[in-house]
Amino acid sequence: MNRVASNLSRICPRVLVYSYRCASTTPSAQGRLHVLYGSNPNGFIRYERDVSRDPRVKVPQKQGDTPLRFMLRRLGHAYEVYPLIFLVGVWFVLFCYVTWFSFDKVEVWLDRSQKTAPWDWERIRNNYWKKNTVIGDINGFTHKRLEIMEKLQDKMLEAAKKRGTR
Repeated sequence: MNRVASNLSRICPRVLVYSYRCASTTPSAQGRLHVLYGSNPNGFIRYERDVSRDPRVKVPQKQGDTPLRFMLRRLGHAYEVYPLIFLVGVWFVLFCYVTWFSFDKVEVWLDRSQKTAPWDWERIRNNYWKKNTVIGDINGFTHKRLEIMEKLQDKMLEAAKKRGTR
């Protein structure tokens, strides 16, 4: 046991020093690996690192490095991109709104913790008229209670319970 502990006490400082030394040095753009194909120096392949996103390197990042930089790097010169950016923004806002609106409908069953479906009459009786129906209903014509339908649904539910199908 003492032998293992003494070996670890020798290895650990070396590993710590090596890892600290590697982390503190700035990486070079030149890779360590060079490949020659045959004796012809024209077949030389040179691997380089892309250090543009490494925070330890003081080299400025490349202009087209990320998708955002790729889209927005030449806004001062390329005015024809402005409508594209505007349309993408409008599309994204509309997409978020339609997604939110769709998930607020009765037909979407996300919460499976209850046994009854969200469109079951026992569960939806008290708030069916509050749910979203269509996007174009600005005045709320589809958000009215229907008393005749409520009575009919109640009678159908009672009959189903008497039959034993509920």
